[in-house]
Amino acid sequence: MAKTEKHLMRRFLIDWMSKQWRMLVLGALFALVTAIAAASYAFLVKAGMDWLSVGAGGKSSPIAGFDLAEWAGSRMIWVLPLLVVIATIIRALSLYVQTLLNNTAVQNGLVGVQDALFSRLIEGDYARLTSAASGEFVSQFINDMNVVREAALRIATNLVKSVLTVAGALAAMFILDWALALLILIVYPIAFAPIISIGNTLRKTSKRAQEQTGEITAMLTEGFAGGRVTKAYNLENYQKARAHSGFLERARLYLKVLRGKAAVDPLLEIVGGMALAGVLAFTGWRVMSGAATVGDLGGFIAAIGIASPEVRALGTLNALANEAKAGIERIYHVLDAPDLVADIPEAISLPRPKGEVVFEDVTFAYANGETVLNGLSLRILPGETAALVGPSGAGKSTLFNLLLRLYDPASGQIRIDGQDIAEVTRASLRSGMALVSQDAFLFDDTLRTNIALGRPDATDQQIEEALDAAACDFVKALPEGLDTRAGEGGRNLSGGQRQRIAIARAILADAPILLLDEATSALDAASEARVQAALERLSRGRTTLVIAHRLATVRNADRIFVIDGGRVVEEGTHDKLSSGEGVYADLARLQLS
Repeated sequence: MAKTEKHLMRRFLIDWMSKQWRMLVLGALFALVTAIAAASYAFLVKAGMDWLSVGAGGKSSPIAGFDLAEWAGSRMIWVLPLLVVIATIIRALSLYVQTLLNNTAVQNGLVGVQDALFSRLIEGDYARLTSAASGEFVSQFINDMNVVREAALRIATNLVKSVLTVAGALAAMFILDWALALLILIVYPIAFAPIISIGNTLRKTSKRAQEQTGEITAMLTEGFAGGRVTKAYNLENYQKARAHSGFLERARLYLKVLRGKAAVDPLLEIVGGMALAGVLAFTGWRVMSGAATVGDLGGFIAAIGIASPEVRALGTLNALANEAKAGIERIYHVLDAPDLVADIPEAISLPRPKGEVVFEDVTFAYANGETVLNGLSLRILPGETAALVGPSGAGKSTLFNLLLRLYDPASGQIRIDGQDIAEVTRASLRSGMALVSQDAFLFDDTLRTNIALGRPDATDQQIEEALDAAACDFVKALPEGLDTRAGEGGRNLSGGQRQRIAIARAILADAPILLLDEATSALDAASEARVQAALERLSRGRTTLVIAHRLATVRNADRIFVIDGGRVVEEGTHDKLSSGEGVYADLARLQLS
């Protein structure tokens, strides 16, 4: 597991952060300037304290052969403060530039991660999108990405700066007193053993916390989306109990993570106090014995003061990095998931179809293992309108899903114009079809854009013609007309209005194969009559597959396929099937008598 985590962290850095290497290198250079400016404080404090102690009868010692007090002479009273101000300004400016550079690099890298994650979900298997609650995916983009962002920003900003500052402080310590510096090097590393142990525990807890955040997001999304059912069945208490349980678990996991993170600073505080106590005792003894000056003691304490917050920052980075590992693991779990439905390497582009559709001995089962299609075979001729009828769960919509290659059959073949659709690119296959489903979905954009998705290069006149053909008179009555926003999922429109906009989109697509899945189910009688007439005109010269539970909408179909138990059990015209004694005749007697 540890090797896998290191591998994923390395991949993350190579895949996304390495592309920002110019900014990161430039940021590191400014971090070096920051560290040098910080280390200079120790020498300035030593020079100042030696200068003061000389006035009080003490002695001073040069730094690397240079004695600032001797060089400045009587000007020392203003030269020293000026040098401190200059060092502070240099450190502040370099820290500001370094932070901007590193933050920009990290944000740019994470945009690439988000793009790749979204593309993987949208372009990958449809089964993956339907296998998990949408809230879990949203959680990855918000919660997981925030954890990774926080860790990446802190590491990019603090890691190089803190390491260089600590290194600079240690260099100053060795220059001031090498023996005391060795003592510090022995004491501080002892603190990192428990900190590393805390980080390992945090990683496991953080992974579960991020997973549970996804569960809460999914639960909240479901709760808000199901508001109508909640109100209709008085389920408020049920929903509140579910939410409360999720919030309690979230709080428990959060506090568990917080306890681990909260232990880091006290550990470092104890070690820092021990180091300071050792410095005071050891240096005091050396000053008393004449082996060091008061300035050496002051400079050494200043160096510890510079290094301590940076060591503390490095300690907290370990906890942040372990939190980020859990998020990165979840991200790569999606990015690395293999596609079950994909273009084969030698896939060809399907020409504009003439419209023959053949299912030959097709079997299929969803992930739950239940067989939906069991050796189904049918053939639809070019330009033919074929209706698929049968009881709910018989597999009618599954045929559409397989024809669009949202899924692949377990066995059997699906062919268009004699070409196995498994051997053509999915893009060329789907460009030859237009789908209108019962749950018409619109994007949160203008009605004009939603319709034009059927043909992005369509003119305004073509869009208007599609609106008229789909009986979309209501659009003209809207204050902003075609520029009205549909809202999330089309919530600004009624169900029938959404349906008609979706039909207009399919009309505009002008595809040779039409897939109508209960396309007029949400329309009133007057609108349905107009849309049916438009669809009949649109169907001429095209292959049309119609799923309908209301037989009145399919009685004029060229052929009707009755599907039951995953097979075609009857085939024929309305008149032929309704005069028999089969499944269709029973349905006809129930609906049309």
